Amino acid sequence: MAFDVSTERRNARRHARRFHVLSRPGIGDTPENRGSITVEDRAMATCDVCGNSYANSFTVTQGALTRTFDSFECAIHAMAPRCAHCRCAVIGHGVEAGGTVYCCEHCARHSHKGE
Repeated sequence: MAFDVSTERRNARRHARRFHVLSRPGIGDTPENRGSITVEDRAMATCDVCGNSYANSFTVTQGALTRTFDSFECAIHAMAPRCAHCRCAVIGHGVEAGGTVYCCEHCARHSHKGE
């Protein structure tokens, strides 16, 4: 049986019409619109970090700041606090000592040795 590209495209469009989008704020998230927006209808948002346009982008709000990202990698790069000792991104709880954020207890102890 030969591979039929037109059939594959038609099936993909049918699947896209059945897939309802509820993940983007403002699109399909109100009771009157729920389930009425398809993948094909979504706007392409641009990532604030890398500039990629992506239909499955998301927003993160921290205080008054709201940013748009296409991946968790970009969100972490832009918004995660940095360890005061080694400057790595603190993903998770981290350690806070004296009002300063560290990635681990080792960095916190190492930074406070001279005090």
